[in-house]
Amino acid sequence: MLLEAYPEVDDNFSSDSSDNEDSVLNASIGGESTDASVHRKRDYAPTALAAHDSATHLTKRRRNLGPRENRAEPKQVESLQRDSHGSIILPATIGKGHDEVQIHSLGRVLWDRDAFHTPRYIWPVGFKSTRMCPSLLVSNSRCLYSSEILDGGGSPVFQVTAEDMPGKPFRAMSSSGAWKQILDKLIARGVCVKTHASGPQMYGLSHLGVTKAIQELEGADKCQKYIRQAWVDDGAESTHATTDDDNPHRASSVANSSVDAEPEASLRRLSVLDSATTAVTNGSMASHPS
Repeated sequence: MLLEAYPEVDDNFSSDSSDNEDSVLNASIGGESTDASVHRKRDYAPTALAAHDSATHLTKRRRNLGPRENRAEPKQVESLQRDSHGSIILPATIGKGHDEVQIHSLGRVLWDRDAFHTPRYIWPVGFKSTRMCPSLLVSNSRCLYSSEILDGGGSPVFQVTAEDMPGKPFRAMSSSGAWKQILDKLIARGVCVKTHASGPQMYGLSHLGVTKAIQELEGADKCQKYIRQAWVDDGAESTHATTDDDNPHRASSVANSSVDAEPEASLRRLSVLDSATTAVTNGSMASHPS
């Protein structure tokens, strides 16, 4: 289904690989395009190829089994700005300098398809962001790149399109895979760029404000694999504070204490009233002796 809809998708990186753990793509790039790297790999001797694949599998497994942060621990976050109706104002700018990203659409959550979320990320279809990067066509020039998440049926398709190459989008089964194709081609042209990239970071998905906004989209709470992050928003925890209504035991205790205190208060009022009555009576008798 995926390959039928997008036959040119680079399936070397699936949405369950590096994007799963927000890891950087650490593959060494020797100034060649992705296609050349693939052909060079096919020339390996069988034993060398097997050893390479085994080492790669072991590295991925260690990375996946490595210690992860506790998402139940609230994180400080600067939320995306909202209007008077509570809707997020788009486009929203996150990051600074070369890492600045514009979020144009948060998309919609396909919670009933397992491939569209992982324990750390939700991949909303229709998500779109833009950022400036070196041009693939014009030397010493930068252009706008659009990063999108498309519906590939059983899996999301990650597409990045350069503004000066609108008819040649880069597609892959992971955000890192899509951006790696671009970095490969830039390096092949002699452009000085980093040789690895985190797809979620390039998309703007790893920004905590964006993570929080996506986590609050309709259907996000139904994503079974996704582990929700707790937040400390603007100096106060955004998690729902416990009240007496939320805690029936506390509410019952408060109610019982109020009931127990009621007779005591009544007795005190009666005692005061009796004292006042006695004083008035004694005063009256003193002013009218028999």
